Amino acid sequence: MKNAFLFFVLLGLVFVSSCTGNKDARAKHLTDSLHRVDSIAKVDSARKAAELLIPKDTALDNVARFIAGLPQLGTNALSALEKDKYWIDFKTSMDENWKKMHETRLVKMQQWEQDVFSQSVNDSLKLFYPFSGPDFLHANFLYPRTKEYVMAALEPIREVPSFEKISEKDRDQFLDSLGRSLRDIFGKSYFITNHMQKDLWQIKGVLPLFYFFIERSGYEILEQKFIDIDTSGDEKEIKVQNIKHVKTPGVKFKLRNTESGKIKTVYYFAVSISNDGLKIRPGFVKFVKARGPFNTFVKSASYLMHDGKQFSTIRSLVLDNTRSLFQDDTGVPYRFFENKPEWKGTFFGNYVPPVEDFARGLYQPSLDSAFKRGAQPLPFSLGYHWSTRKQHYMLFAKSNVSLTK
Repeated sequence: MKNAFLFFVLLGLVFVSSCTGNKDARAKHLTDSLHRVDSIAKVDSARKAAELLIPKDTALDNVARFIAGLPQLGTNALSALEKDKYWIDFKTSMDENWKKMHETRLVKMQQWEQDVFSQSVNDSLKLFYPFSGPDFLHANFLYPRTKEYVMAALEPIREVPSFEKISEKDRDQFLDSLGRSLRDIFGKSYFITNHMQKDLWQIKGVLPLFYFFIERSGYEILEQKFIDIDTSGDEKEIKVQNIKHVKTPGVKFKLRNTESGKIKTVYYFAVSISNDGLKIRPGFVKFVKARGPFNTFVKSASYLMHDGKQFSTIRSLVLDNTRSLFQDDTGVPYRFFENKPEWKGTFFGNYVPPVEDFARGLYQPSLDSAFKRGAQPLPFSLGYHWSTRKQHYMLFAKSNVSLTK
């Protein structure tokens, strides 16, 4: 009995020691976890502080605010021009149009992105947006946390006039043209090519539209560089006076969100991305590939990638380097995803035949069947079917990316 008693005493001591050890281990683990969380917080805080210390091109940002119809943040040469009746009228009109668009489209997009889209897309990847025009607006609302966008379209890049040096009449005409150029985005969500060609000639290229969307979306412009891409795919800075004379003219913005302080880089290239256009710009293709795998966004793209003779190269560039593709039916045809096990698709909205503005033969019966088999709601309108609001989008992702419903 004495031996049995000693056994149970020893067992009890071991148990107490074990519990004490477990408590100590748990306490150490908790302490280590708190240290890690604190370290992460400190690193994040330091990063935010560093981002806030990045200097801003104040003069450029002042011009961008003037063009966006937003008041100057301090007294400067543009402050006096805000008393111009045309600027006041322009500001009033833009405030009204922006408020209406924000309430009817952008708020819904923002909520849907948070509740649905962000659960299915790895937004730490870069974004490729071909056939974009200067549409920073919708790219930002769908991919708000993405740190780098690469956009490409035909619309030209030109130097913005110095508003202090041009006449009041020229300023008024500029603002009037800018307002007209935004009418399709406000009402339809996309730019109409024929309208753009006329409007951009009057407002001197895409920069004013970029400024408008950037500033109204809550960013400030830290830096703007004009660039070209060499044959190796590397960017090089050029003077704005030379922008017309290079093969791959581009502009590079560095932006800071005024609320979060986070930095975003936006590239826009004024290039033809047809087969012929990319053939003479191998450096641009290398530049895009170097950013892969990336997410791709396509909307209101005139069904150009349905054309295998003229746009097969850009289509292959998208398919070969994309991790997830969010598009309407104007993008890559459904046959490139149908019965392809490496791609998983999720469908949103209601598929309807292409609008009458485009050639017949673009209706995709198999895509219609895919939507009828199961599609999730799409709470906003974004694309050619703005009049009926029967919009549709598809999210195709490589099979190693989870799609949550």
